Amino acid sequence: MNIIKLAFAQLSGKPLQSLLSIALFALGLSVVSALLHFERQTQLQFHNNLAGIDLVVGAKGSPMQLILSSVLHADNPTGNIPLHEAEKISRNPMVRATIPIALGDNYLGYRIVGTSLDYAALYDAELQNGDWYQLSMEVVMGAVAAQRTGQKTGDVFTGVHGFMEHGHSHDDHPYTVTGVLKPTGTIIDRLILTPVESVWEVHEHNHDECEDPHCEHHHEHGHGHHHEHDEEKDEMAIILGKVENQKELSARELNLYNQHMGELSIATDSEQKITSLLVFYNTPMAAVMLPRMINDNTSMQAASPAIELNRLMGLLGFGMDVIRGLAWIITLFSGINIMILLWSSLSREVHELALLRSLGTSRTKAFMLLLTEGTMLATCGWIVSMLITRITGIIVAANSDWLALSAMQTILPEEMLMLIYAILVGITAALLPAIKAYRTDIHYLLQKL
Repeated sequence: MNIIKLAFAQLSGKPLQSLLSIALFALGLSVVSALLHFERQTQLQFHNNLAGIDLVVGAKGSPMQLILSSVLHADNPTGNIPLHEAEKISRNPMVRATIPIALGDNYLGYRIVGTSLDYAALYDAELQNGDWYQLSMEVVMGAVAAQRTGQKTGDVFTGVHGFMEHGHSHDDHPYTVTGVLKPTGTIIDRLILTPVESVWEVHEHNHDECEDPHCEHHHEHGHGHHHEHDEEKDEMAIILGKVENQKELSARELNLYNQHMGELSIATDSEQKITSLLVFYNTPMAAVMLPRMINDNTSMQAASPAIELNRLMGLLGFGMDVIRGLAWIITLFSGINIMILLWSSLSREVHELALLRSLGTSRTKAFMLLLTEGTMLATCGWIVSMLITRITGIIVAANSDWLALSAMQTILPEEMLMLIYAILVGITAALLPAIKAYRTDIHYLLQKL
């Protein structure tokens, strides 16, 4: 009789014990599999949402909070920064491009982000229908935001102050949906994009005209201050040449450079503000010089998304390592359970083994029979764990804004290694019962029948 068929028949004869062993083994493996997918999906989301952003400039506070609020949109901002200070960063020769971010409101829990159309291009976002916004108070909905809120092109809604779903509603400043984006699998799917001017208009920070005589006096004073430094033009030309050629500046030169670009001062409440500025370097030297310049010489802070997200992954990684360790312990004990099952089964079925031996079954086949049973139990446990992970993934993806179902359907290389591990556990667990079966004296067994 075929060993596999015989092993299957043996396991079918004790369904309760077999199913218990499979379930316990599958439980441990499914936890490990789910953690692998979660870790992979998290890293993929972080990488996609980073989108090549080199630096984020915002109000002083926690660098991690600045990145979470401006890149992942998962935390409250550290504050606002004056627009004129952000514009001076944009004019820096070490900066290739910048994208402003203005936060403050949400609609049904989805953030309304004031920004330029460059932000959509950053994530290769394309319109599914409608047009891009052109005027203040026009918005383009991300795919998930549109689906979950039910908004479509032409609809009108009002935002709620802050980032909680319920709060003060800006009823006198309605937004008009001009378009809906195609799904991208990035953070932009969960955002509502609008011009920065919309945020200023809603929060009454759009003071393009200043009627206070002090404004003109301040403006003229600025020009006078500029002319007082005409004698430094030659030295500044040398400093600017160093910056363009990616040469290191001395402390004095760095200070003069900051003065030339405009001393960044604390803004008054009447100035236009943004939440943060996404910065893209023009030169590798900027990674060394620009963050230090901003952090040491301005009222703002500069944070590197790559550094902060690596720190975040390190914090998450510790927790996942603990859970993964517990899962492997469960898997180990399930392997011991398989060994106990086969050992107890062998004790009960010793007479069946004697009959098989009397019918010509060799010691080797008896040995292989037990190993096959252990391997089948462990392999079935692996298959069930994959099914559990996929079914769980389907349920979570249906109720999640960030989990991609296609990623959960993929068999990871680590999961194939788990299959090899499962087979080894099954063989190891069955080894002692198999050795006992191999050493069993057939003549002694037949005499007891």
